[in-house]
Amino acid sequence: MDKRLINTLLRIFHSLDGRFSAGRSISAFCAEYNLGMKQGASLVFTEEDKREIGRILQGEMGIDSTTTTSESWKHLGRAQSLQLARDEKFAGRSVGVGRLRLKTLPGHTLHVAGGSWDLPYRADLGLDLATVLGHEIGHDALLVIENLQTFDELHNVDADVMDSLPARDPLVVYRGDTQGGARADTIHALIESTILPVYAFVDYDPAGLVIASGLPRLDKLLAPSLQDLGTLIQTHGIAKRYLEQVATASHALQHLKGDSRIAPLWEVIHTAGKGLPQEFFHSRPI
Repeated sequence: MDKRLINTLLRIFHSLDGRFSAGRSISAFCAEYNLGMKQGASLVFTEEDKREIGRILQGEMGIDSTTTTSESWKHLGRAQSLQLARDEKFAGRSVGVGRLRLKTLPGHTLHVAGGSWDLPYRADLGLDLATVLGHEIGHDALLVIENLQTFDELHNVDADVMDSLPARDPLVVYRGDTQGGARADTIHALIESTILPVYAFVDYDPAGLVIASGLPRLDKLLAPSLQDLGTLIQTHGIAKRYLEQVATASHALQHLKGDSRIAPLWEVIHTAGKGLPQEFFHSRPI
């Protein structure tokens, strides 16, 4: 990702406007990540698109978009750029090298990096990918959690979701986003470097399903029964969330129809025309 594209993405992220010129570089970026809607010679971005741009900049480049603007970025030299971003071009290290945030299911012991830890609720362990891969992972699967709040509150997630998990003792991994502490590309590298089954718990909306489908391997998505999920989305789902996301990810969503792991969930969400965040399953009244 070159410096000019980064500058454009930061400008889009911070702008109150949603319409931008569809240059070659930004058009290629949007095609790769299924962001923005082409309208004539322009690209139109929703607020969800802008948030996803922030997550991509954080995950792939280490740039915190909330504190870095296009003006603060474009005038920096190489040495100063190192203070705001990590990239092979600027920092001389592989983008794939990063940190992981790890934990277990409640009541289980974490067995990684040659050690064992009994972590209290809401606690997790941050380790370099190389350290984790340098030792045996003492768990029977990987469980990827999309959102940080859900990762923290895993012990409170409803049984109707967690009972759909085939593994008994997975290594729970935070996917990573703009809130820091982990990176999505590092999660992908972890998956690619192991043979453990991969399960994911994501938001029940178009963006969540696209995230799941983008994992290098995926055995199953965690969810309540399709009937129960349909009822919950109809009752508690957010139509605006669905409409904003489906407009910007239509190409990626077309591919989900042929994916037996994801298509049934997509059908439920698409039929409801609403999205339901995973936080619902650890914050609703009992």
